[in-house]
Amino acid sequence: MNILQAIILGIVQGLTEFLPVSSSGHLVFVQYLLGFHEPLLAFDVALHLGTLLAVFVYFKEDLVNMIREFFLFLFHLASGKKAGLLLSQYPYAATSWRVIVASIPTALIGFLFHDSLEAMFGSLSGVGIGWIVMGIALILSRKIQNGSRALNQMNAWDALLIGTMQGVAIIPSISRSGTTIIAGMLRGIQKNAAARFSFLLSIPAIMGAALLELKGGILLPHIGSGALLAGFLASAIVGYLSIAALLRLIQRGSFFVFGFYCFILGILSLVYSFLNGGI
Repeated sequence: MNILQAIILGIVQGLTEFLPVSSSGHLVFVQYLLGFHEPLLAFDVALHLGTLLAVFVYFKEDLVNMIREFFLFLFHLASGKKAGLLLSQYPYAATSWRVIVASIPTALIGFLFHDSLEAMFGSLSGVGIGWIVMGIALILSRKIQNGSRALNQMNAWDALLIGTMQGVAIIPSISRSGTTIIAGMLRGIQKNAAARFSFLLSIPAIMGAALLELKGGILLPHIGSGALLAGFLASAIVGYLSIAALLRLIQRGSFFVFGFYCFILGILSLVYSFLNGGI
């Protein structure tokens, strides 16, 4: 892999990690177009870490407040104060707990089904089918009315449903941001709040996925350090811009338009797969 190819894949990752079009599906598709017919999971981890940096930078104030209030909550809880009262007093601590609760079903799905779902990353036809399913879900999301509940009004059931949908999004071309935002909208959460929670929830998900890949050590025989760094930086910069763009699009009510893109791309993927021997 050369630096130009790494930058292209980094841009693809940065554009698609947070937009509801599936970064993993795009990486599979573009890797095939670039001639990489085997999963580049190690390189994909580096790209995901780039987008993780984008989340840290974009939501740095929220994250600082979440960490600060989380420890304040634990301190006062140990002093004997009631948890419910403390959570109303420290709304960022409440958000931290919801992220933790939502991460539980995601982790369970990833742990139990990681190997079988990982095998799907090499199937372009499977990616195409997933895109079609995702496209239909996004188009139908237009019918969901904007909810009335803010981020600090979420409950444990909201978090569990959203976290479960994030676990399902391990499947290539099923968008993590798309499924989690739609799940939040279905629970009556404001679209913008659902999107912000989705971004915050991506932090433990991306870190967990990276650790899972790194647990046995990863060799990068075909990827130099320069290409690895170029891909990482490209995904971080473009990822930051994508977060800002998606929040604006959701505010304008244009979230569903990505469904048409996914549906068309799914059809093209199936055609491409068929013309190349059903890869």
